[in-house]
Amino acid sequence: MKIVDVRIHKVIVPMKPDTVNSPRVNDKLCGPDPVTGRSLNFWEFPKWIIELVADSGLAGLGEPRRGDLYEPLRQYADLVIGKTLPELPVGNLPLPHTDVYESYIIYEAYEMAWLDLLGKHLGVPVHHLLGGKLIDRVPVDYWMGRADPQETARRAALAAETGFQGVKMKCKYGDPIVERVQAVRDAAPHFSIVFDPNERFETIEQTIEVSQALDGFDDIVFESPVPQQRLDWYVELRRRIPQKIALHLTSITDLIPALRADAADYYNLLGPLKEFSEWGRLTRAAGCPTWRGTGMDLGVRDMSSVHCAAAAGCQLPSDIVGHLFREDDLIVQPIEMIEGAAVVPEAPGLGVELDMDAVERYRVE
Repeated sequence: MKIVDVRIHKVIVPMKPDTVNSPRVNDKLCGPDPVTGRSLNFWEFPKWIIELVADSGLAGLGEPRRGDLYEPLRQYADLVIGKTLPELPVGNLPLPHTDVYESYIIYEAYEMAWLDLLGKHLGVPVHHLLGGKLIDRVPVDYWMGRADPQETARRAALAAETGFQGVKMKCKYGDPIVERVQAVRDAAPHFSIVFDPNERFETIEQTIEVSQALDGFDDIVFESPVPQQRLDWYVELRRRIPQKIALHLTSITDLIPALRADAADYYNLLGPLKEFSEWGRLTRAAGCPTWRGTGMDLGVRDMSSVHCAAAAGCQLPSDIVGHLFREDDLIVQPIEMIEGAAVVPEAPGLGVELDMDAVERYRVE
């Protein structure tokens, strides 16, 4: 089997109404683009689908994170076209990448497409190529941006009605956090809650202040409340507050020091599929439950996250909800969800088919 072509599709798929921030909140919820430096709301950046086409007629699907990624995607295409199966070892494709996020987001897309193609060629699901699944369903949390208490209550009620068991919420220091927790508990008393301020609780003292204000509420996690390079702060916070602490990491070089320092209870990890499944098994063995981080993605990448979360045996609910919150997931059959969990497919490859009508609808030049 030889790679003979790479097709690259650029799309912008808006979010469904009332799924991110409250109307009066202006928060992009993402940093500048790693390639061009542009600063936009995360849903305004383009998304990409690549098709890795083999001489057999089979095609593998990949989807990188959002961003202005055409040039690096094209450069990698030139490197992979002409390669044969023996030249494309799983987990170590001959494409440049490091464990730095800006480096591997393109590698990850090509790895994803190669695993999909190879799975179809061999007749096995992607999770089989990642070492086999440890779970049959991947738990998933509902998600919302920075919302006022009334909107938080409405969305939590909707989440409970559709079978979810918990919610992840964006926030920052100074937001009505206590009121939002009360709103969730009034609408869905059984819900777990993860607050993700993206390091915007800023200091140990402000984090402790938020923690003390939540006295009386249980089952709450703080994800990356303060700057993540200060592992000593995380160690201190674990001693001083009752809430569980999660770190959102994107490389093994960040994960190993955090595990050695015992800096977090939980880990939200990103990374290429093969590496993520290995990291997840490592944290599982270390007694630190893990979930798969995402970025409000489309159906292809979300399904890849289902496979690698299943192979890693993720015990905590992942953020695999972009396929539900975007206007379209760009796949023919939606990801099957049962009681707040994504069903791990057994079809060859990723188990999804690209909806070309939807791709054309959202395509941009």
